[in-house]
Amino acid sequence: MFAETKLGTEEVTTMKAIGWPHSGATTGAQLFEIATPKPGRGQVRVRVVSSAVNPADGKIANGEFAGRLLHARVSPLVAGYDFSGVIESCGEDVGDLKPGDEVFGFLAYSSATRQGAFAEMLTANRGEIARKPAGVSHETAAAAATPGATALQFLRDLGRLHEGGRVLIIGAAGGVGSLAVGIAKRLQAQVTAVCSTYAVDFVRGLGADEIVDRRKQDPLTVPGPFDVIFDAATAHSYLACRRQLAKTGSYVPTLPSTGLLVGMALAAFSSQRCAFAAVKSAAKDLEQVAAWLLDGLQAPIEARFPVRELGAAMDRFAKGELRGRVVVQVEGGF
Repeated sequence: MFAETKLGTEEVTTMKAIGWPHSGATTGAQLFEIATPKPGRGQVRVRVVSSAVNPADGKIANGEFAGRLLHARVSPLVAGYDFSGVIESCGEDVGDLKPGDEVFGFLAYSSATRQGAFAEMLTANRGEIARKPAGVSHETAAAAATPGATALQFLRDLGRLHEGGRVLIIGAAGGVGSLAVGIAKRLQAQVTAVCSTYAVDFVRGLGADEIVDRRKQDPLTVPGPFDVIFDAATAHSYLACRRQLAKTGSYVPTLPSTGLLVGMALAAFSSQRCAFAAVKSAAKDLEQVAAWLLDGLQAPIEARFPVRELGAAMDRFAKGELRGRVVVQVEGGF
């Protein structure tokens, strides 16, 4: 799994990773041999089995300004956030976890993050991972990590979606949107899902109560009122959607923008809300997602690539028209 060499009397342990020489590199993703991380107090080292492609990966690889807020500018640059794998070793104070346990989660979307999941190993904080149920595959757990936590936190906490509430999910065929449909149903909400023509049958299969084909109907004309408009595609704005919201409804996008700042300012003078926050890899939320996966929550996978074909995986993601996630197989994928 990883190689060991010696320099003098000091043992050096290395592992394989796929990444770039630096942020904004003009070369494609390539193989690197980097130091294997060591778990600190409250951390575990995870042997990564599966990961998945996120919008953040392209932003940090391309050197975009937003990418600087999502990952440290290190060399080499190894991306990848979602992971599912097996604990290799533990630091102190990790509770009941032990080597051999299967866990999943995602790394922080933060400029302090210096590692990536497109590598054989990574370290994770105990409070930011959950056990992977035996009945859930590694690729499904990796596919559900970020979007599952995002949908749960944004609908329940930011949107304050309640039992019997109406939610409009824009971008229901993508990674976050497809999980959001099933999670909103488990929060006992009535779901109206917006997608393109190619995904209508797919989204209907996720359990949405009503489907809106955005090629045939402008989502901004869908009759409300909605208690939550969850803009998983960040395609619109609070200003554009506010007439569809209930008097105390919430507009919740998944990405920050200038329109978000304007919306938050406008909503401050009304009973409506325009809310945004960074998703957190919280153990309790991941445990809830895991329980729902065992109970039939779908975490759709559009395509699978070995990690050595990371460039092709990211190209497929960028092409769009997705029905769920693009999964990256790390173990055995080099």
